[in-house]
Amino acid sequence: MKRILLVDDEPDFTALLKDTLEGSGEYLVATVNESSQALQMAREFEPHLIFLDVVMPGKDGGDLAGDFNDDPKLRKVPVVMLTALVEENTNSPTGETERGGLNFLSKTSSLPTLLACIEKHTEDV
Repeated sequence: MKRILLVDDEPDFTALLKDTLEGSGEYLVATVNESSQALQMAREFEPHLIFLDVVMPGKDGGDLAGDFNDDPKLRKVPVVMLTALVEENTNSPTGETERGGLNFLSKTSSLPTLLACIEKHTEDV
């Protein structure tokens, strides 16, 4: 199964998304609701993809993305910023928008779009 790490300070959101993804039988999902725990969890869980909120207390998503990139064990793991700060890119089959070398996906994206994004970033797994 493909391992996905969800880092978001909203426990209800991560619980819902975890249940939805694991319900498909294709994904194993770990969640982190405290940005201070994200790097350690990523090292232990060894995800194939990280969904990362942008705005969180403590370290924000941009800082965490930098931490993941600086870690030799995690630097090749794709990171998608899953945030309410962007709208779904309807011109992209995965709904993503790229800015500053990072991929952004709206939290309001449809499930098929979210799954397309996951498959794009984990197709080699």
